[in-house]
Formats: sequence, C-alpha cells, structure tokens
Amino acid sequence: MKKRASDSWIALSVIGCSIVLFVALALGLSSRFLVPNGRGVRVRFPDVSGIKESSQVKYAGARAGVVSHVRMLTAAERTSDPKSPIEITLELFPDVPPLSKNAIVSIAADTLLSDKFVLIQDSSTGAAALAKDDVLQGTPPVSFDKLTRNVDDALDGLRKLLGGGPADSDLLARIRGLVDETQGLLTALKPVVADAGATLADARATAADARGLLAERKESIGRAIARLESAAGSIEALSKKGEALLRDNEKNISRSITDLRATSENLKVTSTYSKFLLRDLAERPSRLIWGGGKPPELPAEQRILQSRQPVR
Repeated sequence: MKKRASDSWIALSVIGCSIVLFVALALGLSSRFLVPNGRGVRVRFPDVSGIKESSQVKYAGARAGVVSHVRMLTAAERTSDPKSPIEITLELFPDVPPLSKNAIVSIAADTLLSDKFVLIQDSSTGAAALAKDDVLQGTPPVSFDKLTRNVDDALDGLRKLLGGGPADSDLLARIRGLVDETQGLLTALKPVVADAGATLADARATAADARGLLAERKESIGRAIARLESAAGSIEALSKKGEALLRDNEKNISRSITDLRATSENLKVTSTYSKFLLRDLAERPSRLIWGGGKPPELPAEQRILQSRQPVR
C-alpha cells in the first residue's frame, strides 16, 4: 500500500495533540497554573484546612486569581508570629484593584460540600496601600466539628436553664416560691403590726396619764407610729403588685419556655443527624454521584435528647 502525505500529517497532529494534553495534565496534577502578568500577595494563617495550591482566590465574590504556593514558616520566622505557622502566596489577576494594609483575607466556601477558596475583602478608604514586601494576616476557617461542639455546649447550658436538671432549677418555680415566701412574711407581719398598734395605743393612754413624765418623748413616739404604719402599707402594696405581675405574665412565661425547649431539642437532633450524614459522605463521596449503598444507621431521637455528651 502507498503512504499518502495526509496520513503523515494526521499522525503528526495526533502526536502534537497528545503532547499538549500531556502537558496540561501534568500542570493540573502538579497544581501549578500560570497567571499572566499576575502579582503576588503573601498571607499568613493559623490554619489553612481545605486550601491547596491551585485553589481559587476571589475578590468580593469574583474570581481574582489562584493560590500559587503554600509553605510552612521556619522556626526563626515563627518567633515573630507564633500564632500563624503557614504562609500562602496568592497570584492575582492584573485587573484586581490594589490592596490596602487593612484588607481582610479569609477562607470560605460557597456551600457545605464545595471546595474552599480564599476570599479577599477590602473596603477601606484612605488606608495605606499594601507594599510589595508586606504580609497580610488571614482569618482561619471555622470547622463544622467545632461548630457542632459549640452548639452542644450551648444546648446543655440551655437545658439546665430551662429545667433539664433538678426541680429546684426551674425558673418559674423559683419565682412562685419567692412570692409565696413574701406572702407568708406579710401574713406573719400583720399580727405584729396589730400588736404594735395596740401597744402604741396603750402607750398613748399612759402618756395621757403621765403627761408631765412623757412630755419630752411625745413627738418621737408619734413619728415612730407614723413611720411604722407607712412601712406596713408600702410592703403590702409591693406584695400586691408582685402577685399581679406574676399572674398576668405566667401564661406568657410558660409558653416562651416551652417553645424555647422544643426549639433547642429540634436543633440538637438536626445537628446530630447532619454530623452523621457528613461523616458518611466524607467516607464514601461517590454516593453523591452514583447513589446506592446502605444508609448510615442513625441514633434514635430519644437517645440524642437524653445524652449529656455529643452522640458519635
């Protein structure tokens, strides 16, 4: 068979395309992407979980470059900044506006399961421009496990406040007990006031009979009687106001406490199920595409609500 020139050109084209694809694949696997005429910005973080070379960089939500380098600081460099052991280099596009020294750099994600990216926010006006050798301080990401632990701690504290512990920790019961004690004190005080009134009446009679002897103390006894009667009236009025306030707001307080307790229990069950779902997806991410498989065994709601520790 005769070889034609077109066969040679086709073979050369296939070889050339294969070389181009091989180079692109090598760049992708090595996580190195070129940004023409880009400028570098260094940022130090306490934690860069989810960030790697070639991760996206966004400026106010718009794509602004890539992460070109991730390195650990040396021991000498960590002496000046011990809380930030990781430094990343951002390659920004030429059209990204110049950054200031007050620019905020953080690690974010569009959704719970999407890849993380570096977000730059710089709305400072009049701040000094970022120099070439300056290093920005980044804000670390908040992990889902840490958020779950904080929610569990908050729910435990809320349960104790709403009466999840002993009976004497119930807020409404304490208020009722305080009002009952006040009413009992006032009930016991009324006979004392009556006896004091009778005693003062006898004192008045004695003072009338012995006018000359008690002439110097007559005014003092009169002022004491007036003050005691005024104090008894004030205490009784305060008791009536407290009892009316509790009676008018008892239904609202009980309803609010019941709604808050139901909300806290629903939030704990939801966060626990979300933790199990994310753990299963992290172990078998292919389920998001292909589906199938046995779903994870979830704990009962009663077990979650009765547990004092996070259910794993």
